[in-house]
Amino acid sequence: MLDYIFMRRTKFKLIVPTWPAIIYIIMAVILLPWTIYLGASLPSHHLSAHWDVSWTGLDVGLIVMMLTTGILAYKRSRWIIITSTTVGSLLLVDAWFDVMSERRGTDLHQAIFSAIFLEIPLAFISYYISYLALKDHPIHPNLR
Repeated sequence: MLDYIFMRRTKFKLIVPTWPAIIYIIMAVILLPWTIYLGASLPSHHLSAHWDVSWTGLDVGLIVMMLTTGILAYKRSRWIIITSTTVGSLLLVDAWFDVMSERRGTDLHQAIFSAIFLEIPLAFISYYISYLALKDHPIHPNLR
């Protein structure tokens, strides 16, 4: 099984379109200054120690995975299945904790707006990209 997973090149090409490469790299570039801003402006204690590092760390992980997904989309690599799924999961985690950790008021409204119109749709797009990559992926003979 591992021989199949790590085989070098096959004759098939992933059907993932080229737009994810551009989108993921742009999202990572946009998220970078936001992450720097959060790291500098979040309080270091917010009912938990290291509040600022926790959020900044999640965003840095998201940036790394978005860049990786963009590069893998550009290369049309099968590894995009893993990275785009990871991006989708990190976006859902980010949306969940944004909404659940805010108090009532403007911050909560912004978190809900961001979750509904940015993070959740982008997560589903990430899962759709994984689906596209898996759609024409050859199936190992032992799994049929």
